[in-house]
Amino acid sequence: MESSFVTGETVLPRPVEALPLPALAAATRKLVDKLIERFSMGEAAALALSQAVVDPSAARQAAEAPERLRVPGGVILVIRADVWARYIIPDPRNPRIGPSRRHPASNLIGTGESTRFRPLTEPIAASGMRPELVQRLANQEHLAWAAQLSKEYVLDHNDWRESLRHQGVMTEVWLAATTFQHEDNTPGVTVPVTVEGSSRVTCAHDLLDIRSADVPYIRDTAKLRSHIRKLNETITTAGDPAQVDPEVAVTVRCEWLPALLLVGFEPHDGTTADFGVAVKSLVALRHVDSPKPWGEAAENEALADAVVDEIERRQLITTNRAGWLRGALTPDQAVAAGFSDDPSVRAAAIVRLFAERDQSIHAAVRVAITGQSTRKNITTKLLLDVASSLVMRSVSEEDSRKRERMRKYLRSAFPGELAKEWQATFRGAEELAQAALEEVAKGEPDVATRELAARSAYPLVVSGQLTGDRGSSNNDQPDRRHPGEVIDRMRSTLHGVHQLKQTLLDSSMGRRARKVDETGQITQNDDGRDILVTDANLRCTFPPAGEGPPLTPAPRNAAEILGNALHDLAISIQAVEGAVKVVEAVRADDGTRAVDSLGADRADCEAWRSILQDVLFKLPVWQQRSAQRHGILIEDAYGLDANRDEEREDSDDAFDGEPTDKDTPASDEVA
Repeated sequence: MESSFVTGETVLPRPVEALPLPALAAATRKLVDKLIERFSMGEAAALALSQAVVDPSAARQAAEAPERLRVPGGVILVIRADVWARYIIPDPRNPRIGPSRRHPASNLIGTGESTRFRPLTEPIAASGMRPELVQRLANQEHLAWAAQLSKEYVLDHNDWRESLRHQGVMTEVWLAATTFQHEDNTPGVTVPVTVEGSSRVTCAHDLLDIRSADVPYIRDTAKLRSHIRKLNETITTAGDPAQVDPEVAVTVRCEWLPALLLVGFEPHDGTTADFGVAVKSLVALRHVDSPKPWGEAAENEALADAVVDEIERRQLITTNRAGWLRGALTPDQAVAAGFSDDPSVRAAAIVRLFAERDQSIHAAVRVAITGQSTRKNITTKLLLDVASSLVMRSVSEEDSRKRERMRKYLRSAFPGELAKEWQATFRGAEELAQAALEEVAKGEPDVATRELAARSAYPLVVSGQLTGDRGSSNNDQPDRRHPGEVIDRMRSTLHGVHQLKQTLLDSSMGRRARKVDETGQITQNDDGRDILVTDANLRCTFPPAGEGPPLTPAPRNAAEILGNALHDLAISIQAVEGAVKVVEAVRADDGTRAVDSLGADRADCEAWRSILQDVLFKLPVWQQRSAQRHGILIEDAYGLDANRDEEREDSDDAFDGEPTDKDTPASDEVA
């Protein structure tokens, strides 16, 4: 039996030693009084920590000169002590499982075992500046459910059990006294909780056959003392520690472990951080690199929650709005609270919050993110990446691989333009699209098109109709732009605005987006069935600026013939750009550009400049005529004032017939 525990070992097992007996009540009481007097702790919190400590007298001496851990915003005071594993619990809201949580906004709560309850909320600081945390939950079963999900994840992804069998817990876990408050009127209980999640305590409890969720309700010092006596008797009977039964040896190694008790917080002058914020900062600083990185998805989840928490804590948004943004409200609850149940509207609100330029909001965002990681630059990309984690909480997809693919694409689906000024409103799709069309008609895509882009990203990505770069194998994507770049291109054209509008309308009806032509009419195939847009279709219809209109294989009218000619012009201009780079790449013997010293023929340069200047004069005219012509489309569609410059009639004559979209690419889907 012994050999089964030593196979593949690289270090010798830690020798088994007799355990100290749990402290007497008088010694525990003295430590309780010291914690209350020295750190202004509440009675329940001081008692929970004191009962967990193996040697209260040593902890009492350490309390006279607590260690100081620096965090953004202040200093956390800690006491180093050994604790009983049976008197502490791992964080039931382990940050590592953030990406796999299903939130009420997804409408999945109650549909299966993994979604039986809503996720536990973040613990908050206790009132009165006490160095304690408060965790709210529905009932005891809610805690048991959350703890079980956390345990399953830890054992699958960060299993320490083999190490603990031989060595026990070697490094300190971080403990904060946490009070669990129950919504079903069950009396609150206070217990030391490992604030960093602690895969080690989860694994230790598994080896000790302890259900972590039971610990807050069953602590009994008399039973613990009896249990320790029996273990010590077994060790004594064996005589030689090497002869102790292997299972008993594992139990002895896991019964106690080193810890840092978080007992106080001293904020810097002028800061508003509290104990809860400080603890989050401490945890994040530890998990940036070790013991095992959370991963980018989990890290962004934690940052997203921290941002909303900080903004709410500063009373810049209401509690209800914070809950809606976090995804803590079901669609029905969102409507009852005065918010939208449309996930695309919620997505836009989240993106706007994270990209907000208001100084008070920006300051809160900055404090929240730097408090979690001192190595992150707060760029637009980071803010939109973090925002996408909250947006993902509305997704009802259960398949983990599909969810991660959606998460990856959604992160790049929000255009960088969203960092500019705009507002997230509750306007309907029709009203928002009309405002966007008016902006584009003026040649000034502005706030309405940005809001339209923010809303449309969600349904396009979640439906799989717009994806990120899928690589080169079996890929029909005509370009490698990020989804956000495609959407940004769409919002700057009338056709694109019509398509984004149709996306929102179809999404509100629970269906995938249908393809529309330049006038906003839904296109159909020869069988009369609506055509669904695809990633390839969107990229071809709305190519990168400078590539010209998409090529029409068999042009039927002047507009299509002109489009093909402009397409060829775009290719030629790109070829000129490439040729210039080739010319400048030629190097002289001294390493400088040869053209800078040798030049080019004067007559050639004059001819080329004349041609290019002629083109440069024509481009603004063409641009103006296009804006004038497309302005009529807006008036026709919405009945606006038709009085425009007389030049518009000339531009209409120049285009014989309206652009059509009757030719359906083979990759298009059919509804």
